[in-house]
Amino acid sequence: MTILVTGGNGFIGSHLVDRLAQEAMVVVLDRRERRYDPVPPGVRVILGSLSDRDLVRNVLTEFGIETIYHLAWSSIHESATRHPVADIESNLMPTVGLLETCREVGVRRVIYVSSGGTVYGLPQTDALAEDHPTDPINAYGVTKLAVEKYLRVYHHLYGLEYVVFRPSVPYGPRQNPLGRQGAVAVFLYRALCGQPIVIFGDGQTRRDFFFVADMIEPLAQAALRTQGSNQIFNLGGERSYTLNELVAVIEEITGRSLTVRYEPARRIDAPHLHLDCRAAAEIFGWHPVTPLAEGIRRTAEWMQLVKLLP
Repeated sequence: MTILVTGGNGFIGSHLVDRLAQEAMVVVLDRRERRYDPVPPGVRVILGSLSDRDLVRNVLTEFGIETIYHLAWSSIHESATRHPVADIESNLMPTVGLLETCREVGVRRVIYVSSGGTVYGLPQTDALAEDHPTDPINAYGVTKLAVEKYLRVYHHLYGLEYVVFRPSVPYGPRQNPLGRQGAVAVFLYRALCGQPIVIFGDGQTRRDFFFVADMIEPLAQAALRTQGSNQIFNLGGERSYTLNELVAVIEEITGRSLTVRYEPARRIDAPHLHLDCRAAAEIFGWHPVTPLAEGIRRTAEWMQLVKLLP
């Protein structure tokens, strides 16, 4: 089996590639040239964009790809909502182009990492199952959800198999701590550097953070064991934490106090998020195992190991 991972040099993608490479041949298609840690032996990395249809077609045919993981995405909640046309042009359109090419060359299965944090919108229940209404409140969630709908269409019309994963808020090693999303990585890095942080709202926003290593196995099984065909699965933490609670855990782990500046809440953020992950438990035998404090400790050790800290 040869598997293509789009966005395979990124935060989640690189962990997934490491796992898949243990059992399969892996090809990575990514616009970024480097990842934080070395690429496993035998993994082929192709630099390029999904917008290049000729490149995509050549990769799929040259390597005989039958299964694709689609993780490549260039926007975040904030940037997609500020520039929705650019988000559609850089993410949705290339993804539909990818599906068209899959249909044309005979790719069998697409495994897509969507967004459990945005496709549901404002929560109507304490724990959101996969059948919760999907009414995104930001443009990022709209385009992520649109890809899910296109996957259903391509399955219905052309028999393309799919699996959709909706993760909540993964964190851990290889997450960029200098970006504008990823509260755990950003807050932790700033705590270790003695820098202040910004929280939108009063800090009572809740998220079910979970360690990135915990989410990789069900993703891998979707290809290696062809589990979960044509289904959608939530992946998230066993409990949710407020941002203020997250700050307290980081302060305890690092032994440093964080200076917090509270700014007005943003309309693009849901007030709380906790995903019901019983479907993933049933099909993949999956549940998160890494406590938040342990995951933060391991992330801090990684930041020191790769010399991210000044």
